[in-house]
Amino acid sequence: MITDYEACVKYIDHIPLFSHEKNERNKSGNENLSFLMEELGNPHKNIKSIHIAGTNGKGSTASFIKCILNKMGYKTGIFTSPHLIDIRERIAIDNDIISKTDFFNAFRAVYKAEQIIVEKGKSKLSYFEFLFAMAAVYYDIKKPDYVIYETGLGGRLDATNLLSPVITVITSIGLDHMKYLGDTIEKIAAEKAGIIKEGVPVVYKTESQKADAVISKVAKNRRAEEINVAKTDYLIFDITDKTIDFALANDYYIYERLVLKKTALYQVDNAVLAIVACNELLKDKGVIKEDIIKQALLDFYWPGRMESLYPNVIIDGAHNEDAIDMFNETVHDLYSDKKIEILFAVCEDKDYEPMIKKLCDGISISKVYVTKVDSYRTASPDHVAELFRNRLDRNTSTDIMVDCDIKKIFKTALSEVLNKDDTMLFCVGSLYLVGSIKQIVLEAKDD
Repeated sequence: MITDYEACVKYIDHIPLFSHEKNERNKSGNENLSFLMEELGNPHKNIKSIHIAGTNGKGSTASFIKCILNKMGYKTGIFTSPHLIDIRERIAIDNDIISKTDFFNAFRAVYKAEQIIVEKGKSKLSYFEFLFAMAAVYYDIKKPDYVIYETGLGGRLDATNLLSPVITVITSIGLDHMKYLGDTIEKIAAEKAGIIKEGVPVVYKTESQKADAVISKVAKNRRAEEINVAKTDYLIFDITDKTIDFALANDYYIYERLVLKKTALYQVDNAVLAIVACNELLKDKGVIKEDIIKQALLDFYWPGRMESLYPNVIIDGAHNEDAIDMFNETVHDLYSDKKIEILFAVCEDKDYEPMIKKLCDGISISKVYVTKVDSYRTASPDHVAELFRNRLDRNTSTDIMVDCDIKKIFKTALSEVLNKDDTMLFCVGSLYLVGSIKQIVLEAKDD
């Protein structure tokens, strides 16, 4: 009997990530979920939705869109994944995550509906499907003006693709989750483009001409207006110790001086995509004023993406090749005058050897700490360390330390860099790692 919040979280944590079927088919359709949503009264169709897919940048872009809509006076829900510390992070309205009471009530509604469809011969939901259904129930009760939904995996067969959005957004596309989405940019782009709906505008910035071609073809076939945000649409003109200043101009509007608090350079890409998407979404109301955009950008915060925990300790959830490329670019452009130390852990199901190669070739690393993530999916720290050794063999000054205890190795790394003005520690490779370190820092501050 599940009678409280803690029990329902425990139940959810034990739901299979993909299917309950013996073959563990992944994202092979939403027929089963559709039955459950109908049982619930299709709550996902009752609130205007914005649907986002992409390999990297989905959560950040969603947060930028939320900030802009908030400044425009709209109450905005945001459904994202994964969470870093608390499962409730996935379901929020404006700046507030769902309360434990509301989370439990949404759980009870979905749990009851699941029991009914199982009695009718349907399967139980997967982990992500269950949380998506809970989010839809919650938002239907709270009635925000918009809900931004981030896909979990892919797009075409993702649980969120039951939505009937008012606009779709596609962020950068790269090689990730190839076991499920395909082994080429074109195949992966086709899965992401699956969120494009008949007659619904799509705004995209994929960083790939091959992906752009796929998305454009799908958009035309579905008579969806397409807005491709190009690099030439904006210009970064100043990077200071505290800000990144940039301008955005296209055929419809010009923003001459926009400011982001110092963050990763790739967040400019996500901010621009969000600005264009919001102008498209609200075009009947005219161009969004520059002051509103400025205020929204200053409100932006997305945990785990080039997030500073201490003045010279930064966590970044780069967990695939493209994300490592963007991480390297940011480190090179913003911290080239510092010694760079890396704390690294990665999941076994990632293609992590190319990630390590890119890290070693892209930036000058003075020390590497290797640990493992708190997941059954973790890669062997000893094997990961060996890959670093082989790649950095030419640089004998680079030390490599291995410890499976995340807390112990982080505290060791922290003690080495904390009072050194010339050294930065970056924790990268996995969002599991990022979440664990955030938890360690929070616990230390509470002590």
